[in-house]
Amino acid sequence: MKPSASALFMRVVAILFAAYALLWATAPFTAINLPARLILDVSDWPLDRLSQPLDRNTMWIVSIAAGLLGAIAVLFWRVVAPAIEAGNKAIMRSTLYAILVWYVFDGIGSVASGVVSNLVFNTVYLVLVIAPLVLTKYGREGSV
Repeated sequence: MKPSASALFMRVVAILFAAYALLWATAPFTAINLPARLILDVSDWPLDRLSQPLDRNTMWIVSIAAGLLGAIAVLFWRVVAPAIEAGNKAIMRSTLYAILVWYVFDGIGSVASGVVSNLVFNTVYLVLVIAPLVLTKYGREGSV
């Protein structure tokens, strides 16, 4: 992929992450938290708890996760995508390491909690983030 295409791809990923964060952020608001309940229920397949209200701890931890995911979306858009365009290998490598740390920690926790289906969804997110980092092709001056 050309750097401009990879950066655009990363910005699309950032939009997806931001949208997901906004949906998750509805968790503590019982009148409108159906999106958050749906995400949680789909992540812990099969759909079987959609009609159950979220408990206080779930609302709290999902709110924290929504904030972190929203922050990551901003970083992808404002830091990582421009770094891809500029051929900044240090930022690209750091992003790769960061997403792998998230994947390992989240995956181990998901499996240990008995929610293996979340690992499947996380694998999709992992591929979406890694693709523009490793598939970018530069000319000689910006080679990764």
